[in-house]
Amino acid sequence: MQRARSTSVTELRASLRAASGKPEPDLPKPPKPRKNKRAESDEERMQKAERAAMAQHTTSLLKGGNPNKPYVRPGERPERKGGLVWQLLLVVVVAGGVAYALDPSIVPPEWTDTARDFVGQYIKI
Repeated sequence: MQRARSTSVTELRASLRAASGKPEPDLPKPPKPRKNKRAESDEERMQKAERAAMAQHTTSLLKGGNPNKPYVRPGERPERKGGLVWQLLLVVVVAGGVAYALDPSIVPPEWTDTARDFVGQYIKI
């Protein structure tokens, strides 16, 4: 038994074109296969992502303005810094004043004399 010779589709097309008398079209060369890139290690990918994040973080989408002054959205109050210390100091002073007003004997007499001497240097009583 003989095996039938299989013909490929391209051979059939070429034979049909040759029979019709038309010249074969000039087909462009097929593209060169891509070279496989060297696989990046996890550390290289992390460094690349870090550089991209830093570039994106430092790039501002806001136009103009003072770079040292933080952006405040419309209708939003600017941040207040150092307010907690003053509030605590005020509470301590008020609590001490109330305690002294209720019972002046909580302050030792030596402290009272020292305070009067100190104030007496600047103000005549």
